[in-house]
Amino acid sequence: MSSKGEHQTVPLSVLLKREVAQEKIERPEISHGQAAQSKKGEDLTLVKTECQRVAGDGVSTYSVFALFDGHNGSAAAIYTKENLLSNVLAAIPSDLNRDEWVAALPRALVAGFVKTDKDFQEKAQTSGTTVTFMIIEGWVITVASVGDSRCVLESAEGGIYYMSADHRLECDVEERERITASGGEVGRLNTGGGTEIGPLRCWPGGLCLSRSIGDMDVGEFIVPVPYVKQVKLSTAGGRIIVSSDGVWDALSAEIAFDCCRGMPPDSAASQIVKEAVQVKGLRDDTTCIVIDVHPPEKPNPPLPPPKKQGKGVFTSMFRKKSTESSNDPQQPEKEFCEPDVVEELFEEGSAMLSQRLDTKYPLCNMFKLFICAVCQVEIKPGEGISIHAGVSTSAKLRPWDGPFLCLGCQEKKEAMEGKRPSGDGRYSSGSD
Repeated sequence: MSSKGEHQTVPLSVLLKREVAQEKIERPEISHGQAAQSKKGEDLTLVKTECQRVAGDGVSTYSVFALFDGHNGSAAAIYTKENLLSNVLAAIPSDLNRDEWVAALPRALVAGFVKTDKDFQEKAQTSGTTVTFMIIEGWVITVASVGDSRCVLESAEGGIYYMSADHRLECDVEERERITASGGEVGRLNTGGGTEIGPLRCWPGGLCLSRSIGDMDVGEFIVPVPYVKQVKLSTAGGRIIVSSDGVWDALSAEIAFDCCRGMPPDSAASQIVKEAVQVKGLRDDTTCIVIDVHPPEKPNPPLPPPKKQGKGVFTSMFRKKSTESSNDPQQPEKEFCEPDVVEELFEEGSAMLSQRLDTKYPLCNMFKLFICAVCQVEIKPGEGISIHAGVSTSAKLRPWDGPFLCLGCQEKKEAMEGKRPSGDGRYSSGSD
């Protein structure tokens, strides 16, 4: 998932150190608005701005925006809205500094999604939900998603970036193969006489998604492991649209951004929902959140006295230059010019926990030896099971290496990978 244009991947630590060196830690201003037209009442949103945490290097703030598109009832959407954020935060050690905390988010999001799904399934309710979950920390945007709601970013420079993955079976061959390899069946609804209609679905259950939270009646091969993408905006900012499939079934990303250009976020969200409903009618819950991330407003400085026009005046007007660097001959000017591009920091969509929680993660203190990597419960010595148990793809992935899972999370992992028959165990599908 990338933008229309090419972009270069830059290590997160390099970007954050660059910010510090340039004294550009100014935090962006974030404004948002949301709108919805309800058909079933199963769409829910979560908005939390200016959340504070005590970091290893001081107090830091972040904002959370999330959309939950429930199906077969709203129970899963309600539960996920109430518990997912706390489960994600519980998977991050409390003593990390800002750059470590941001770098830890992709792994913590995976753990939080899986724990939320596991806990909800213990309630034996058959409802399910898509999730598009975004955390904004400074100029860094991290999005985790399961299902077919989408998050799309348009940078101030005009590039469009798809921050989520579409987990519809209809458009993902790899997901179809994963489900059939795990014991599920994929096909269209058979109306009798050999006639098949509608989108591809997973059987039993008939769900047209390959990933969600909940849906225990379908099977464990419908996994809660999210696609995660993390980018860093330039200080010019951008606009983000998070919407349920009621919008994206009717509008392309380009049309969605164009139809609300120049509007404030609340008006923009209303316009997008209005446009979507006009195209296809109100066939489903149609929900939209619009978030603008932009540079902080500054008071206009007093106008300098008029200068004599001379050679080089246009160069000085259009050249990017740090005010602090102009009198410092020791620093080359290029060190102080920030590229007006979106930097991709992280992207991963594998459904395998052994890949998403492995020890190649760059934080040496991310995993505690006697704590389950998913549910964060304490594990007695000798009882933990490595996430690499049963994996034989590389000599680096040894079964005695951490991180470790408790017995319940190991059973969940095996069921998601098709290593335990459906209907066997407390996290079973519940289907005959």
